[in-house]
Amino acid sequence: MIIKPKMLREYLQGNKLSAERFADELEVKVTEVEKLLNGESVGLKTAVLFIYYFGADKSQHVIDWDGMGIKNPLAKVL
Repeated sequence: MIIKPKMLREYLQGNKLSAERFADELEVKVTEVEKLLNGESVGLKTAVLFIYYFGADKSQHVIDWDGMGIKNPLAKVL
């Protein structure tokens, strides 16, 4: 999974969370949060914990679907 790092940085700053504290809350290594903040891909475990932390409804807006080359499966179909 790849996310939009600017949105995560804004969330962390707005909630006064360091990368270390956020990693603790997600229960992942700091290196995984650093990958998220750098726009790098993370593994399944981190992706699942990230989505669980924010919930699917909010996570879908932070995930970089275009960057992963896939369509958002949660997007409303008209």
